[in-house]
Amino acid sequence: MRNNHLKVSKTKERILQASLTLFNEKGERVITTNHIAAELGISPGNLYYHFRNKQEIIKELFEQYQTETINLLNVPEGRPLNSNDKIHYFQILSKQLWSYRFLHRDVHHLMDSNPEFKQLYPQLAGRVMQQGQKIYQGFVDAGLMKMTASEIEALIINVWIVLTNWANFLYMSGHLSGDQNSEHWVWQALRQMVFLEGPYLIGESRETYEKLLETMGTSHLFAQLADVGSENSELEIKN
Repeated sequence: MRNNHLKVSKTKERILQASLTLFNEKGERVITTNHIAAELGISPGNLYYHFRNKQEIIKELFEQYQTETINLLNVPEGRPLNSNDKIHYFQILSKQLWSYRFLHRDVHHLMDSNPEFKQLYPQLAGRVMQQGQKIYQGFVDAGLMKMTASEIEALIINVWIVLTNWANFLYMSGHLSGDQNSEHWVWQALRQMVFLEGPYLIGESRETYEKLLETMGTSHLFAQLADVGSENSELEIKN
């Protein structure tokens, strides 16, 4: 009996992982339960034994993502925040958002087609931003940042907008057509976050900021975007 339970749990986890990969790579709206079953080499009936429909899969992935994200953003107890915490938060959040990027990239479709998701997504955004407020206030209290309450709120909103729309920007600007070199794009997102925080950093965190920028080197996103625009203009002229 116990072995059967373990088998069920393992199959369910495989379904979730395969769904997440396909949703990220192809887009949630074009992937069906039949695609997921075929990817795993199981029958649709076997999949329906674990999930009645695609909405249930999305809900479980969302709940998994929400739990993981909130846990990753916990403020350490018994000690003040330090400059290494700042880098750590950005790294884990960037990777987490990339790992579940379909939830943000396809958010409008998901909210229009799934009433439950329409309620859950704003709740997640609110919880993440509340946690962000605690983190930034912790940096202010530790003497690593100088910000007013209004500036903290504005920075959190800007960080959320950039991170949750990062995959959309890459696809729409022609920088990304598949999932190649994903680690590179995570670091590019981190770079944007560093620049957003820059004006508020003081003391030790300012020094860490300068060193981090040196290790990241320069970005060619803007130049590449301009090149894509020039290529499209030339095609229009030829046509």
